[in-house]
Amino acid sequence: MLEIRKDRLGFAAAHFSILETGSERIHGHNYRVSLRAHGRVRADGTVVDFGALKSVVAEECNALDHHMLIPAECPDIEVSHTADAHVEMRQGERRFVFPAAEVCVLPVPNTTCECLAGYLLGRLRARLPELPARLEVEVEESPGQGASVAEP
Repeated sequence: MLEIRKDRLGFAAAHFSILETGSERIHGHNYRVSLRAHGRVRADGTVVDFGALKSVVAEECNALDHHMLIPAECPDIEVSHTADAHVEMRQGERRFVFPAAEVCVLPVPNTTCECLAGYLLGRLRARLPELPARLEVEVEESPGQGASVAEP
């Protein structure tokens, strides 16, 4: 198993989650992202190239950095794009309008660590389809508190 756990791999973002008890207030985290690649050690003595993995993880984190994260697949949230380059989000009686350039509308049902880890895992696999390893992504919203998702 190869593991990449670097302080610089992460992103700062705002969000709120929809929970069984209701929705949270908008808040933010300094998320940390780590990656594990499970596979056989190749003839060159490596499982995979560290550099390629770090680069792709960093690029995906940079795309989320300093954005409002919105779950596009949440049944409790309505998302629309306005003619003046804004994203409008409604959740119950709450209404938010954000500049489109400051929002990431993600194909997830919620912006929990579990969903963000699954989203990043899918993005990494799509960018590294030939990688001969089983990937696992962990997203921590604070030290010691997070979730991981692994390929079967």
